[in-house]
Amino acid sequence: MNLPHPLGILAQSPEKLAEALERVDPQFVLEGLERARAKTREGMEAIRLRLRLGMTELDARKLAIEVFASMGIKKHWHQPFIRFGRGTTLTFNDPLSEHRLEVDTPYSIDLGPVWADVELGLEYEGDYGDTFVFGTNPEAQRCADIARALFTEAQAAWKTHRLTGEQIYSLIERRASEAGYDLLEDVDGHRVAEFPHHKYTKGGLAQVPFIPKESRWVLEVQLADKARRFGAFFEDLL
Repeated sequence: MNLPHPLGILAQSPEKLAEALERVDPQFVLEGLERARAKTREGMEAIRLRLRLGMTELDARKLAIEVFASMGIKKHWHQPFIRFGRGTTLTFNDPLSEHRLEVDTPYSIDLGPVWADVELGLEYEGDYGDTFVFGTNPEAQRCADIARALFTEAQAAWKTHRLTGEQIYSLIERRASEAGYDLLEDVDGHRVAEFPHHKYTKGGLAQVPFIPKESRWVLEVQLADKARRFGAFFEDLL
């Protein structure tokens, strides 16, 4: 993927860059990040159970905020993005669309609630996203299944062959094309640890020239069919 490098990324060796970008707060514990992920997935399931036909994407965002507020969340790394139909081809950088939830349409959920560890005085981002079908739609379901499968394949290849961030996304882009989909290049994984991750870097995982350390990054995959009728999004800890 030919994305511009963030300022200074080429001025350091990969080893020095990894040391700078993958540091964490001295109080950081992986269990805190894993709990945030598990609670976010719990919240996603609660949201899915309350989705109703005819809802707008704005209605769904309000619902997601209500669900997480009931779980004690007062802060989000980003506002919830719940996309319907053709809206699933839009990215994090696009505003909510006017699409409504209809029968047999895909919908994607992109969440980033911030969970507090009061005892340690840290906050953790619960970044997680997935795509589903409201009813039955084999074409859209295949796209969602492929997005998850590409995440799993890329994660396995990273572990087995020690891929860099750049190599991870080169693999995903090639495999997406082979499956008949476009990989949306402006959707990229990012650094994650304690909140906010931007204090370490605003650069994306696809730009990383070193082998990413476990549980320091999220990997994002967003696909779209060639006609932009629907897309699929999946995001989880690498």
